[in-house]
Parts: sequence; C-alpha cells; structure tokens
Amino acid sequence: MRGFLTLLVLAAISAGVFALGSLRRGTDGKAILHVAKELPLTVEVAKPEQGEIVRLVQAPGDVEAVLEVDISSEIVSKIVEMPVEEGDQVRAGELLCRLDDKNLLAELESAEARIAQLGAAVRQADADLEKADRDLSRQMRLSESEATSDLEVRDHRTVQKKAAALLEIRRFEMIQAEAYRKKLQEDLKKTVITSPIDGVIAKLSAKQGEVVVTGTMNNPGTVIMTVSDLSRMQVRVRVDEVDIPLVAAGQKGRIYLQADPNTSIPAGVVRVASKGSKQVGRDIVTFEALMEVLSRDARVMPGMTANVEIEVARRADAVTVPVEAVVHRMRKDLPERIVTAFDAKQSGLDLSERVRQGQYIKVLYVMKDQAAEVRLVDAGIADTRHVEILEGVDLADTVIVGPYRSLDQLADGKKVALEEKKEDAGTKNEGEAETEQLAEDGEETPDSKEDSRGQTVAATSTP
Repeated sequence: MRGFLTLLVLAAISAGVFALGSLRRGTDGKAILHVAKELPLTVEVAKPEQGEIVRLVQAPGDVEAVLEVDISSEIVSKIVEMPVEEGDQVRAGELLCRLDDKNLLAELESAEARIAQLGAAVRQADADLEKADRDLSRQMRLSESEATSDLEVRDHRTVQKKAAALLEIRRFEMIQAEAYRKKLQEDLKKTVITSPIDGVIAKLSAKQGEVVVTGTMNNPGTVIMTVSDLSRMQVRVRVDEVDIPLVAAGQKGRIYLQADPNTSIPAGVVRVASKGSKQVGRDIVTFEALMEVLSRDARVMPGMTANVEIEVARRADAVTVPVEAVVHRMRKDLPERIVTAFDAKQSGLDLSERVRQGQYIKVLYVMKDQAAEVRLVDAGIADTRHVEILEGVDLADTVIVGPYRSLDQLADGKKVALEEKKEDAGTKNEGEAETEQLAEDGEETPDSKEDSRGQTVAATSTP
C-alpha cells in the first residue's frame, strides 16, 4: 500500500512540473518554469576553402655527387709523387699521383733483351728448316734413281718436320715475349695516375711514400683518393615502404639541408629502386630513390644529410577543409542514410574489401541550425594541414573542426554552440552587451552572427 502511494505522489509531482512548464507568463511568451534541457557542445568551425593543395612524401637522404670516382692503383707500387691536396680543383688529364716505376723499367729492359734473343732463335730455326728442305729434296731426287734407301728419305723427312716445328715454337715464343713487353709498357703508363674527370679532390685516403695494392675478390685494394664533380649533385633518399608506391621518376621535390633547414632547394626524382632493404638492427623497410639537385648551389656538398619533400600529387582548384575535421565513425553510431549511401558506393568491391572498409566510415560534421549534421565525404589528397573533399561538402557549409573533445562526442543532430572568445572587460560593444542581457533574461538571440574572421556562422539561442 505504501509503495502504491509513493507512485501516486511521484506521478502527481511530474504532472505538476509539466503543467507549470506549459504555462506562459502574459504576452511575453516566457515559461513560468524552465525545465533543464540538453547543453550544447562548444565547437570551433571553419569555412571550406578552394585552392591548390599538394600531397608530399617526406624522407631523409644523403647528398652525393652524381659523378664521383674512386682513384685506385692497378699495380702494386709505392707513391713517389702526389702534387694535389684535399679540396683542390683538378681538370681531366691532370696529374694526381706518380708511382715508383724502377722495377717495371728493369723488367721492360729484360723483356726487350728476351725479344732480341728470340729474334735470333727464329732466324736460326728458319735457316735450319731451309737446310732440311734442301736435304729432303736431294734425297727425293736420289730415290728416283734408286741411289738412296727409303730409310734415309724417311729420316730426312723427319728432320724437315722437326725443323718446321722448332721454327713455329720460336715464333710463338716471340709473340709471348712481345705480349709481355706490351703489358709492361701498359703498367708503366699506370704509374702515372691522372684525373678522369673535372672535379674536386673530395677525399684523400693515401699519402706519399705509401705502398698501394690492387684489389682482389676479398680485398678491395687501396683507394688513393676520391674525385667528385660538384657541378651535378644528387640525394640518395630512403623512402618508407608505405609511401614508395606514390613516388615515381620525373616527380618534382625540394631538399632541406640540415645545415640550412629553412631554405628549400629544387630537385627531381631520377630513379626509384624496385627492391627494398632493411638497415642493420631495424625492421623498417625502405626503398632507395635518387633525386638530382636542379640548381647549382654552393651549399650542397657531398656527405651532407638532408630531408626531402617529393610532390606526389597536386590539385589546382580543390575544395579543402582542415584535416582535423574529417573523422571516422563506426557504422552503428551513424544514421541510416549515411550507412545506406556508403554501402551504395562500395557495391563494386568484393565482399572481404567491403567488410574491411565498412567497419569505420569517413565523415565530417557541419553546423546547421545550431546542431551538428553528419556528412558522408569522399576525401582526396591531403597535406599536413588540409584535406581535399571531392564530395560531401560545399563552400557555403560551416564545418566543425574542433576541439578534439567535442569532435569525439559529436553525433548527428547534437546541439552545438560556438566557442566564446575571451575578451577584456570594457571592450564589448553595446550590441554584444544587449545580446548577453537578452540571454540572461531567457530571451532568444538573433539566428546568426558574424565571427571574428568575417564568416557568417549559425549561433545558438537560449531556451
């Protein structure tokens, strides 16, 4: 019985509150009793803009010369002269260093003597062959008159063949000796090392008096110096595997040196590697891309580190909004019209792809009649601050861009209000003071007002 009476009392109180809330005071239309209503979310808004937007891929890299030559020796010898120093400008054909050639000169002299000796041996073998031919001819004539035996004829024929073979051996030995002499002459030329290109001595790795060795399979040999052509520079860029599908040869970009990060230098992509690699101790896969520096800037030097920006996409007349305005919402949190429109756009995809993309839907919110209205958007390219909207928003819309705590709570139809700007006392004009007084009295304020940026946005009214 007591519980039944309690229910009757609560019902009576509720009916009374509702009746008082429905009553109006005279002709002013104000309610006698104000019932608490939903408080609007404080939001920040922005107008969509139309203009150019560029999508960039950023990556680190190392500066190097397009044409760079490591100078090494092709023979084992000692450096006896080095007239250049690190940083010197050199021209193609200019002397870089000279190697000791005494041993080679002695070997060349011995080779010349060997050739002369073989020349005499060839002449002797030729004379022996000539005598063997005469003897064989005489024995053949005698055999016709049966003045000699067949054995003697066969013996002279054998002597003639041996003499011909010996002459051939001497001639081959002569060819071998002449080839060895030619090799020694080439090695003598290699004792004088000249610059193959116009450039700068970028690095000096050896010094006068040091013995240089040639490279083998397991030993790269001695690098005497490095000559770089500084007229053409490039950056060897390490692009993340996520961004590499967007990068292609011919794209434009900019490089920023660590020595001067505020100044950009134009560059262009020359080549992109088809296989990625991992740095030692890291699991991140990167792909190598070469970017040629398009201006002759004295600040760009080999060995420098740089950050690059590659333009992978550009729109000249795009409708853009701040990137923070575009959010992802789960299907169950969106109205049916948004879900239906999204599914219609995904009808061309296979089932697995539709399920993957349909878990979260990309939307934004616009401010309309003091409430948030959700819009399904089709986003295009983006930069660090703006994203292109291909479909779903107009230039006349007022897009909600923040703050984050409000964006996280937004829903379709949610009441919203503009964030009030803090102003010093005494700076408000009479119109603003009157508006605030009307709000305090419970009267409705004008439907719209102009924000500090000159944009007309919807304003809230006090119930």
